[in-house]
Amino acid sequence: MAFKDQATMIKYNNEFSKKAYDHIHLTVPKGQKEAIQEYARAKGENVNAFISRAIREIMARDKTSE
Repeated sequence: MAFKDQATMIKYNNEFSKKAYDHIHLTVPKGQKEAIQEYARAKGENVNAFISRAIREIMARDKTSE
């Protein structure tokens, strides 16, 4: 999709994100952010994908151990 300018593209992306995704604000101790970013990058993922995968895997593991 082509946009006339960057502001229009950002507005579109923000509106789409609000409709399509739930957002969670995550706070970590100083220095941990960089460690998470490096780990995710080493695994070929971005931070969001890494954290989402970790949550799904832990939830599935906990569900089978109940």
